[in-house]
Amino acid sequence: MEAITRGIDAILKDWNDYLMDYPEFFSYIAAIIAPLLLTQNAFFDFNNLKDCCTSIRPDNSAKLFTEVLNKTVSSKETQNIKEQLGGILWIYKKWLASEYLPLDIFMPYNQINKYFENYRIGPFILSIAMYDQLKMADKNLQLDILDSWISTNISAEIIKCPQFMRALTIAIIIECLYSNVVYENFFDHHHVKLLIRYIHSEPLPDSEICAREVECLYGIQIVSAVFEYPEGMVLRLFHKLYQDCVLSKESFLTWKKDDKLNAGFDEDLETKNMTVLNSFFMHLELTDSDSDDAYE
Repeated sequence: MEAITRGIDAILKDWNDYLMDYPEFFSYIAAIIAPLLLTQNAFFDFNNLKDCCTSIRPDNSAKLFTEVLNKTVSSKETQNIKEQLGGILWIYKKWLASEYLPLDIFMPYNQINKYFENYRIGPFILSIAMYDQLKMADKNLQLDILDSWISTNISAEIIKCPQFMRALTIAIIIECLYSNVVYENFFDHHHVKLLIRYIHSEPLPDSEICAREVECLYGIQIVSAVFEYPEGMVLRLFHKLYQDCVLSKESFLTWKKDDKLNAGFDEDLETKNMTVLNSFFMHLELTDSDSDDAYE
């Protein structure tokens, strides 16, 4: 593997010369790397990708990094009916296998705005960057530190984008999992403040608020799938966000009706997950308003 990574890095070292003659140079190199990242075993992960681009990191590696992510997300390779290689879940799993490498190894934070416009990989990139900030901050300072970082690095246009909330939710959950926090203590009052602050970052129509809230639920769905549906996690998180009035009833029901993220998820586990949530949704459908008693 070292010979492969050193060989790729030797080519990338002269990227500027190649780019003049081959405008798709980084895409060509990514086409070599992506199949390695798609291997089912763990012998190639983001640590190896880091070694592939040592000579151009971090200022000039963002383009290659995003090209590799795009080709991985777009992969249609299938091992069997139950397991799909590629997709956003595969990328998160490879990142976890790489021991949570910081994003700025591959991409300076001030370049996130440029690449977030790709909504397939943008939320992943932003979630990793947000996680980097949360894991280094004292709980009591997380809101201020992340708020300052967002103000410095992330454009108002991206903050307004609903997928921003998906990234924030994923970052919070992974930070809790990494810190071995029990599910009951996920989304503590510091996290709740963060979510509410950015859900309502500016006055918006109810439909747009709902879209932002639904993205929080997509974030929970993604992390749950990445960690292979830890028993009880999703139910407790849904309960918490509803009980604390972070998300509305309409947002939960909208999420339930939408299946846009189902592709690539383990169907048996996802069905089991929804079965566990049945009592939660039965309660929501029976309530007349969000002011009714919280689900218990």
